[in-house]
Amino acid sequence: MQTRFVILSVLITWSTWGLAASAQAHEYWLEPVKFQIRPGGEIAGNLKNGQNFKGTNFAYIASRFDRFTINTPSGSTPVAGRDGDRPALIATAEKAGLYSVSYQGKFERITFTDPAKMQLYEDYEGLTGLLQQHVQRGLAKDRLQEHYARCAKALVQVGKAGPDDAGDHLTGLVFELVAEENPYMLDEKDTLPVRLYWQGEPAGNIQIRWFRHRNATQTGTVRTDESGRARIPLSGGGKFLLNAVKIYPGDENPETDIPEWYSYWSSLTFGIKGTDAALDEGD
Repeated sequence: MQTRFVILSVLITWSTWGLAASAQAHEYWLEPVKFQIRPGGEIAGNLKNGQNFKGTNFAYIASRFDRFTINTPSGSTPVAGRDGDRPALIATAEKAGLYSVSYQGKFERITFTDPAKMQLYEDYEGLTGLLQQHVQRGLAKDRLQEHYARCAKALVQVGKAGPDDAGDHLTGLVFELVAEENPYMLDEKDTLPVRLYWQGEPAGNIQIRWFRHRNATQTGTVRTDESGRARIPLSGGGKFLLNAVKIYPGDENPETDIPEWYSYWSSLTFGIKGTDAALDEGD
């Protein structure tokens, strides 16, 4: 198999899932096959669409993204792949350290025509005041037209995590979650400090929904403070997915090609040492 690099697993279109099962079926993420590997080992992953860490694998398709980078202790490089590759990414990790993969998809379009689903969307994603603002802008109560783009990142530990590891950092995504400590140096007794950024600046007062999977999936929410920071509970261990949504106005005229709303979705995926998700391959 051709050697390339790293991780990935991506949930995509709402139009496919329709929001009928609430917002539980539309998170978009990068998921490693293994969260912790030995130096020289294989880093692999798939683009996925689904829910609760289960879904359909998708091939690498370059026309679907604007940015796709591998961020290693030696620097960042674009992910090189061929359309149709499955799994989407395969590579060898040359050096020890904390690696990340960042993915920014192109805009896709959705139109809601069910007020109940519009309310469900607002409530589930913590978008307080969205529908009130929608009506105040003179837009229809039974239609919400939106363009959305995904900003997904995953963390993988190569080798044993240590204090000299370069930590997670901004990688150029428009909307990005950053782990302020290396999760592979933490355990189930800890919380993970994260910081959310919008266009490179801290993003305050935004909901982060977390998912934890170890035999079963649990979910909960936290909200960023004024500096864009929040803490994620790690109790129970396993693998984690964080998801946040930033939405802002577009055009009021439904006859134009400009949507009424734009949104970016940020996600971060990682595992915890000493659990089945991390696999302890780096010890």
